[in-house]
Amino acid sequence: MHALVVSYSLRDATPGEHAELCEQLAPAVAAVPGLTSTTWLTNPAAGRYGAFFVFETKPDFDRFVASELFAAITSHGAIEGLVATDYTINDRPTAVTRGLVVRIEAPGGGGYRSPGFTAS
Repeated sequence: MHALVVSYSLRDATPGEHAELCEQLAPAVAAVPGLTSTTWLTNPAAGRYGAFFVFETKPDFDRFVASELFAAITSHGAIEGLVATDYTINDRPTAVTRGLVVRIEAPGGGGYRSPGFTAS
C-alpha cells in the first residue's frame, strides 16, 4: 500500500468555507480508482488542513498525483503553502497496531476489518 499526506494553510477562506469545499470534493475523491481511504484533517488552531490518502498500489498513487483532480485540488485559490509527501506503508507493524481498515472478501460475503484482526 502507498500513502500520501497533504497539508496546507488557507488563503482568503474560512474554516467553514474549507469544510464545505471538502464536502464538495469528497465524492470525486471517493471515485478515484485504487484509493482505499481518505482521511480529511483539520487543525484550525494551527491554521493547518490536509488529507491522508491510502492507495492500494504505488501506480494507483502515481495516477492520482498526475490527474486533473489532484491538480485542481493542489492549485485551488484557497490553498497556500501546500506540502505533499508520499510514503510506502510498512505493512507488518501497521497490521499489529490496526492502522488500516481493509476490505476483505471471504466465502459467504466480505466485510471490513483491521489487518491485525483475528476472529475468535
